[in-house]
Amino acid sequence: MIDFNEVPKVAVDFMNEDHEEATHITNSLQTLVGAADNGEVNPQGISDTLEELLTHCREHFAREEAQMQKINFPPYHIHQSEHQRVLDEMTQVLENWRKHEEIATLKQYTLEILPEWFVSHIESMDSVTAMFIARAGGPFEL
Repeated sequence: MIDFNEVPKVAVDFMNEDHEEATHITNSLQTLVGAADNGEVNPQGISDTLEELLTHCREHFAREEAQMQKINFPPYHIHQSEHQRVLDEMTQVLENWRKHEEIATLKQYTLEILPEWFVSHIESMDSVTAMFIARAGGPFEL
């Protein structure tokens, strides 16, 4: 489980709020996936929660990207391409789950890959982005 109190905070509130929501959804997904250790697999619950996470990330990333464009953030394309990479990866994970319901693969993604990326992305790209947005007087109404 991701402890939101240990998730790095950035200089822009809307990003912290998005990160908190992502933490809650990811934790719900981890609970569902972890229940498989006890033989309790809820394929529809897992699919729905993966879809919820993907939808949240699309919206979350779009908010960040709109702010980056507003301030002409110099490394916009680097940050945006990382968002797209992760959205593509999540989409593939969801599609693979729906086709094969392979819990071991999903477990590795949900319990290891996703949380490690999440914290690392906040510590690096989001932290710098939020500082630029705040220094430019944002976040801005769009």
